[in-house]
Amino acid sequence: LIESLLALARLDSGDQPMKRLRFDLARAVTDQMELLTPLAAARSIAFLSDLTTLAMEGDPDYLTLVIANLLTNAIHYNRDSGSVTITLRQDGKDAILNVADTGEGMDPVTLSRIFDRFYRDDQPRRPPAGRTGLGLAITKSIVEAHSGTITVESRPGEGTAFIVRVPLMLEKST
Repeated sequence: LIESLLALARLDSGDQPMKRLRFDLARAVTDQMELLTPLAAARSIAFLSDLTTLAMEGDPDYLTLVIANLLTNAIHYNRDSGSVTITLRQDGKDAILNVADTGEGMDPVTLSRIFDRFYRDDQPRRPPAGRTGLGLAITKSIVEAHSGTITVESRPGEGTAFIVRVPLMLEKST
């Protein structure tokens, strides 16, 4: 909890400079999928992916945290024997990452508050013990620090999809 609060405070204040390193975003997604496969397998949740190799400049540590948060949530809030579909593609100068689950979905109230700090829905999407309600707030802050956007689409009984759009920033940094 303390580590999450410190990360948010650094992101909010702008005191945490974003690294501008060149890396393969698809590789970061694949690495996180491999890391989280045991968690998914414990509930018979399958990863389905369609990833385009995308070289980009950004902070690989922070963007990997975004991927980890989205995949972990897609597993935790999914149904047993469900799936998580991950797509990564390029749209002009942007990378588009979509993480969709086959879980319970969210009602409009939850959907409107999903990026709020400490917000946890206590209905069907009840988080497992130890969850703080900060993961998506941190995720949104990281995406915005990369001049990107994150949106969510969900309906009860139909699952949830998070869409992250971040600039590839391939031009030379100054």
